[in-house]
Amino acid sequence: MFESEMFGYEDGAFTGAKKGGKKGKFELAHQGTIFLDEVGDMPLHMQSKILRVLQEKEIERVGAGSPVPIDVRVIAATHRNLEKMVREGDFRQDLYYRLNVIKIQIPSLRERIEDVVPIAGLLLKKLERKFGFDGLELSKEAIAVLQSYSWPGNIRELENVLERAVNVLDGKRIEPKHLNLAPEDQPIQRTIKVREYQSIQPLKETIAEAEKNAIIEALAAADGNKIKAAKLLGIGKTSLYEKCKAYQIEQA
Repeated sequence: MFESEMFGYEDGAFTGAKKGGKKGKFELAHQGTIFLDEVGDMPLHMQSKILRVLQEKEIERVGAGSPVPIDVRVIAATHRNLEKMVREGDFRQDLYYRLNVIKIQIPSLRERIEDVVPIAGLLLKKLERKFGFDGLELSKEAIAVLQSYSWPGNIRELENVLERAVNVLDGKRIEPKHLNLAPEDQPIQRTIKVREYQSIQPLKETIAEAEKNAIIEALAAADGNKIKAAKLLGIGKTSLYEKCKAYQIEQA
């Protein structure tokens, strides 16, 4: 099932297979981007199949006799500690390094409590479409409750709380009584430090800086060997030389 969904299948590959076969997710993402969510929950035997695709840059449909070349950008996400899983043998080390080229760490919601209101606004728009509402809003008191909560379940918990509130709503304004956050759920009082948004770099510069740091780390890990560094990064040697020149990284 996993292989047929991710890599596709040929006509008659198995009972119930669609006539004419079907393209898998990787093949559909050719020359584009594929997002693999919760990769930390992937069983080991599936990890090996994904690793082969990343290494060989080709997939093989279920029931096919020849591989299909693909060119995809892979973005992977997880809520689990992959480094710990690698140490414990629950996640393949080689796959981890294939995926962990540019790492973006997203802080938990409790660490960026100032983001609760903007995120809640986006989630309410989503819930408006789902339930056919228009003009849903949070009262000042409800906002205060949301900002004082620790959110152990992060954004999924926030969405769940808001959806529950919408289901019991008798108007368009959400009040604390609709949120149903029990007092024992509330954390101790703490000081909230608001970010200085003026210090945030444009996304293009942030990505460039992350890419540069990844190249520097790969070169250090490969003792300056460009071929080994390129393999660690999952890119070609020529591409690595071009990036080193662009980022003014000294050639060893």
